[in-house]
Amino acid sequence: TGKTASGCIRATLTSMTSSMVRCEPRENIGFVGGLKKGLPVGQAMSDFDYESLLDRARDKIPDDISNRSRWKLPEPDVLIEGSQTILRNFSELISMMDRDADHVYQFLQNELGTSASREKGRILLKGRIPPRRIKEKIVSYVKMYILCQQCNAPDTSFIKEDRTTLLKCQACGATRPVKL
Repeated sequence: TGKTASGCIRATLTSMTSSMVRCEPRENIGFVGGLKKGLPVGQAMSDFDYESLLDRARDKIPDDISNRSRWKLPEPDVLIEGSQTILRNFSELISMMDRDADHVYQFLQNELGTSASREKGRILLKGRIPPRRIKEKIVSYVKMYILCQQCNAPDTSFIKEDRTTLLKCQACGATRPVKL
């Protein structure tokens, strides 16, 4: 006989029978080898089918982790005033993107085909530009320069190797060249 990590006493068989000896736990210890067991007292892993174990594991994942949209960019706050279009929350967008403000500013100017000026965390664009079009260009920037093409994680950064700029994903390790 010997004591196991799950808190039950192992019984030794004295006869050579094919019957199994069931080990009844005294209590659910909870942690074995650093991992939480989480099984109800008296139940073994073989008493569950795969689907019920999978459902139970999914139920225990916190919502902020299981939610695929853990990274959300705020909606662009666009105001059209006369012949100017103002992107009022540009600094908020930049802080969420974690990118260089000049790079995003130049990208928007090039993609929208207009000139602009920056002042106090906002952009003043020349011309009447529909808010939907500005949002489309911001989404294309995010797809091109922020999201990893392999795992769709936003945890990327620019690294420079020789004369090539690469977008490196911190989540999966994938790299791809980008044109700045």
